[in-house]
Amino acid sequence: DENAAWRRVGELRLIEKYVANPTNGQPTFGWLTNHYINHGLPFNKRNGKRKGKGTIYCYQHALDGFILPRWQDEVAAKIKPLAVRDWLYDLHDDEDYDWQTVSKIKMVMGQVFKHADLHELEICRNPISRVLVPGSEDKDKEVRVLQPQETWQIISRLQDPERTLVVLIAATALRISEALALQWRHVRFADGSIRIEQAFRLSEITTTKTKSSKANVPMCATLAESLQTWRSQSPYHRESDFVFASDKLNGKKPRTGQMVNCYYLKPAAIDAGIITPGERFGFHSLRHSLSTWVNLVIKDVKVAQTLLRHGKPDITAGTYIHSVPEENLKAQEQYMVAVMKGERSAQADIESLMHQKPVSDSLQ
Repeated sequence: DENAAWRRVGELRLIEKYVANPTNGQPTFGWLTNHYINHGLPFNKRNGKRKGKGTIYCYQHALDGFILPRWQDEVAAKIKPLAVRDWLYDLHDDEDYDWQTVSKIKMVMGQVFKHADLHELEICRNPISRVLVPGSEDKDKEVRVLQPQETWQIISRLQDPERTLVVLIAATALRISEALALQWRHVRFADGSIRIEQAFRLSEITTTKTKSSKANVPMCATLAESLQTWRSQSPYHRESDFVFASDKLNGKKPRTGQMVNCYYLKPAAIDAGIITPGERFGFHSLRHSLSTWVNLVIKDVKVAQTLLRHGKPDITAGTYIHSVPEENLKAQEQYMVAVMKGERSAQADIESLMHQKPVSDSLQ
């Protein structure tokens, strides 16, 4: 009967697909995106768990700020790979977004098409799978790796609590979100360790970035002394208080990383002559600096991997360990010494041959 027919229409979402959709059965990319936002975006495709709030925010920003303004009204099945590629290149060339940002935008757009295929919303190829863009710019130019003396020059220009925060991250390679989420209960002075259990992102306490990030990190005597000194000065020193609590919020939440970087860390680095005002710099440089120095001195990538709490050593080696110009120069000098030794050895052989009697004379 009619009621049963309308129930079936609702079950198949035919009103949504054929009546509400202005393209008469050919879903627009905007329609697919709306379904993805409501049914796919919050969930992790691997295990079905909810994505972190920060991840959802970044995906939504890519959709609202870049993708939908260009592709919302386009019929999804008619979107061509070359058109997407040209648009992405325009974002880089004309609007000056770096390749890393462009690559993320491409990835989010591809997630919408994958969601449509999974839910059988539209039978069409995924044009994004055929679009190639560089994943990032030259990483060595993006990250400023500090020598130990440069890190000290920054620390010496700061007062607490910023001073202790920089000392903490420099010594442990914590992410700024993890350092700000620390409570005094996580700092185990008796054991000489710090327990990483949570992160502070988008003004909320949330989970760590990865499963391997939730771990204990070592706390040497120098670091422990700095933390104890700060705790004796801080009005927020109870076990449940944040180590770097916000005075403006009466200690209810930690301070924000962007504020500390903008008003304290970066100005100190500029004042020390380490970077220029327009140069990219932040707490993540301290993470790269520690891993590079550890690998240089100890020559064991496993140690650097453990300190950074990476799940795989190739992430540490490929992204967080950088070449050091001074060491490159030293290696080149050592190589050339070896080369010149070979030259001198060859020259000695030639001189020795010149002083030998001719073969014909010796036969006579």
